[in-house]
Amino acid sequence: MIRNLRRFLTLCAIFFCLQEVAAQRKVIQFSGLVVSGEQSYGVAYASVFVPKTSRGAYSNEFGFFSFPLLIGDTCIVKSQGFRSQRYVIPDDGRESISVILYLQADTTILPEVEILPFPTEEDFKRAFLSLRLPETDMNRMRQNLNPRLLERMRFNLGMDAGLNHHYFSREQTNNIVNQNFLQGSSQLFNPFAWGQFIKSVKSERDRKKRREEDGEE
Repeated sequence: MIRNLRRFLTLCAIFFCLQEVAAQRKVIQFSGLVVSGEQSYGVAYASVFVPKTSRGAYSNEFGFFSFPLLIGDTCIVKSQGFRSQRYVIPDDGRESISVILYLQADTTILPEVEILPFPTEEDFKRAFLSLRLPETDMNRMRQNLNPRLLERMRFNLGMDAGLNHHYFSREQTNNIVNQNFLQGSSQLFNPFAWGQFIKSVKSERDRKKRREEDGEE
C-alpha cells in the first residue's frame, strides 16, 4: 500500500513538472506553403499536425496553411502520393514562423503482371482451333455478309458527316468561283436556247423577205 502511494505521488510530481514546462513554452503562429515538384506548385489539402495532440491544419487549394503551435513541437507533413516530412519549431525568439515545406513524390513501380485466360499459349491455341460455333450463328453470319444485302444497304444509306461536309465544301467553292460571272452566261451551253435563237433568226429573215416582196408589188 505504501509502495503504491509512493508511485502515485511520483507520477503526480512528474505530471505537474510537465505541466509547468509546457506552461513555460511559448505559443507562436506557424504558417507556410506546402509545395512539390520542380515548378514548386502548391500541394492542396496536405495535413500538417503535431502527433498525439489536437494541434494541426490542412493546406488549402493553393498549399497554404496557418495555425498556432508551441515552441519545440515537431510537425508532420503528409499528403497522398508524397513522402512524409518533419519540421521542428525552433526557439529563436520570433512571434511567428513562415516556412516553405518541400515534399518529394513517393513513386512505387510495381512489377508487371500479365493476365491470360489460359495457363499457357499452347492451351489457348488448342482451345481456339477446337472452337465450333453453333449452326444458327453461322447462318446468321452468312446472311449478314450477303453481297446483295450489303449492296442494297449501301444505296439506301444516307450521307454521313464526311459526305455532308464534302458536299458543302464543293458547293461553297463553286459559288466563290462563279460569283463574278453573269447569271445568264450558262445559256451559251443550253441547246434549247440555241434552238430558239435559230428559230427567231429564221422568222426575222422570212418577215424581211415578205416586206421586200410586198414593196415590189
